[in-house]
Amino acid sequence: MLPLVTATRPDVELLLPAEPESVALARQMVRGIVDALDWGEESRTDISIAVTEACTNAVLHAYPAGAEGEYEVQAWAEPERLVVAVRDHGCGIVPTVTSPAAGLGLGLPLMLAIGDEVTFSSDDGVTEVRMTFSPGPRRAGP
Repeated sequence: MLPLVTATRPDVELLLPAEPESVALARQMVRGIVDALDWGEESRTDISIAVTEACTNAVLHAYPAGAEGEYEVQAWAEPERLVVAVRDHGCGIVPTVTSPAAGLGLGLPLMLAIGDEVTFSSDDGVTEVRMTFSPGPRRAGP
């Protein structure tokens, strides 16, 4: 059962197509929750960046090129923290290196720098990035 959205508990779950245009919807949803929590612009911006990166990874890397898929973004407020989970049913977290200079990019380091806690899991065909945020200044960048 999905949690209800109320003025005191802004819990939301979205099921989105794994298409680049859908990332803006997820970002807007999380920005609205941060606004409802009244955490301020710095938190709003930083959390939006982390969620954008997690969703972009699901869109770009979860499914083979040309394959259709979807991903889920769930966010819920707990006392003094916001938890956001991004899940897909794709190929899992598989680092790829196409050249000796290539790396994992900036998305994962950004999520790790912004979130208070960030976990990655892949089990039974479900890959999840779960990020926990608290109000106030974020940690130093990557």
